[in-house]
Amino acid sequence: MKKFTYSIILILNAVFAAGLLISYLAPVINPARLMVPALFGLAYPYLLVINLALVCYWLIRLRKEILVSLVVILAGWNHMNNLIPLNIRKQEIGEQAAYPRLFKILSYNVRGFDHYQWTHDPGTRNKILHFIEEQDPDIICFQEFFTSPKRGETRAEISAQLKRYPEMAVYYIGDPANRNGSGIATFSRFPIIRQSRIPFNSPSNAAMYTDMLVRDDTIRVFNIHLQSIRFYKENYAFMDTVRLKYSHEQVREIKSIGSRLKTAFALRAEQATMIAGYIRNSPYPVIVAGDFNDTPQSFAYRKIRRGLHDAFRKAGRGFGNTYAGEMPSFRIDYIIYSDPMIPYQCRRIKTDYSDHFPVTTWLYLPETTSAE
Repeated sequence: MKKFTYSIILILNAVFAAGLLISYLAPVINPARLMVPALFGLAYPYLLVINLALVCYWLIRLRKEILVSLVVILAGWNHMNNLIPLNIRKQEIGEQAAYPRLFKILSYNVRGFDHYQWTHDPGTRNKILHFIEEQDPDIICFQEFFTSPKRGETRAEISAQLKRYPEMAVYYIGDPANRNGSGIATFSRFPIIRQSRIPFNSPSNAAMYTDMLVRDDTIRVFNIHLQSIRFYKENYAFMDTVRLKYSHEQVREIKSIGSRLKTAFALRAEQATMIAGYIRNSPYPVIVAGDFNDTPQSFAYRKIRRGLHDAFRKAGRGFGNTYAGEMPSFRIDYIIYSDPMIPYQCRRIKTDYSDHFPVTTWLYLPETTSAE
């Protein structure tokens, strides 16, 4: 019996170690060509935890089989740092707050300022705006920004409440005249000298950049909202109540979920590739802020972050999950930046106003960074 149990555990260990190895391929294989690694990448946190548990099991038993999972985990050390930054020394602002070239940026998917009343609290929009005032950032990147004249939720009204930010760039996805609806918005205390949208292959997601004059230098701020999965209500209901039994209804739901994942993975890969091109061609230092709708163990994240730095990885601590909706919570909202900027105190802040948590960080911009 002991030998049988040993064999089963060893086989399971090999399976989960192989799964972890496959997850390492997710950032480098375009999911439009092969989706399997992307699915394993989505499961990476769970595969990591299982393999760590197996390491503990073999360690207690003092068996050399510990090497199966241990070697695989160590091979993915860089991936683990993306998931849970091991910043032992906490970077506080402290005296750096007096630096004249230090500024604060906040990225927040506000879910339309609760226009459709998901929170069942009519005061949610005002609470979000009050939260922004308390945080007092210098640059704000909103995703799922929403205005509508029918309910008095106008751009002018929001601007009046955010009066500390005289500069604003807004792009509405479904309105060619760029007047109302859902989109993305960047507010700034710094002068905006140029803005441009990035043409996306999506009717519900968007990206744009704004060039800002920060002190004596120019930086380019990308505000992006990559492709959403857009599950139906029945998809969420199925995932909440799924049981391991065969039925035509279950197979249909699994196919529906798989199809939506495949479409979203492929579109995000295309969007990320497009944005990466804009980043490479930027004549200025860049900041990329927004809702990627994907984890650090993904092709889209790696494509955009290539050559840049993740503020949470450099100056954050812990798991840092930013999604607060019905799906398992992952870190899918980011602030990414280029050299020579230096980050301080990157935080994910828990609030109840949206299905995303806001992300904020301080960035220090050394002198003479503008393109000549």
